[in-house]
Amino acid sequence: SLKFIITSLIGMGIYSLSLQLTHGVEISINDPMLAAIFGGVLAGFGTGFYLRLGGSVGGLDIVGTVIKKRFAIPIGTVFNLVNIVVIFSNAYLYHLETALFTGVFMYVFSWSMQKGQVGLSQRKSIFIISSKPDEVAEKVLKKLDRGFTYFHASGGFAGEEKQVIYTVINMLELGRLKEYLFDTDPEAFISVQDTGDVIGKRFLTWEDEGFRKRKKDN
Repeated sequence: SLKFIITSLIGMGIYSLSLQLTHGVEISINDPMLAAIFGGVLAGFGTGFYLRLGGSVGGLDIVGTVIKKRFAIPIGTVFNLVNIVVIFSNAYLYHLETALFTGVFMYVFSWSMQKGQVGLSQRKSIFIISSKPDEVAEKVLKKLDRGFTYFHASGGFAGEEKQVIYTVINMLELGRLKEYLFDTDPEAFISVQDTGDVIGKRFLTWEDEGFRKRKKDN
């Protein structure tokens, strides 16, 4: 998209300028493990944050972004596949120890990039089983301003009928939800799961994911 191209050009410009401004600045780290870990964290979070803004700083992350939109493969997975090739190449061409440190850097980079891309907006899928489902659902709707869905279920041991509340929130709302749940029904059961993509109301749209409506053939 045009937004991605413009944002990426700005990102590459900032990246090039930063390299010029920091040219000649030396940071002495004698421990290669520390260099691999902290270098991976800084580079990964920076790349992930800019990807979250809808752009790229050039290089492999552009390829990863295109593959993600085309095949729904996470960018981190693309990085890991390429990194495996790089690590084996290093092990063959250079020293095994160098390849292992490269592997540490790339793993930390990939993990940090995904965390930087998600940030504090990590989505959580919530399943709640409560003896007071209507009161809990009201808290979700009015306090968190989130929608919910009821699932009808039955207990596996006693066989009693239950209603399961399903909703999706972000990480910042999880603490508040637990507080509301404890105040309403301390005996409630809650299951929290990380969720990759959420497309729909109040979350990402199909257009955000790069989908466009196709023109109908006459």
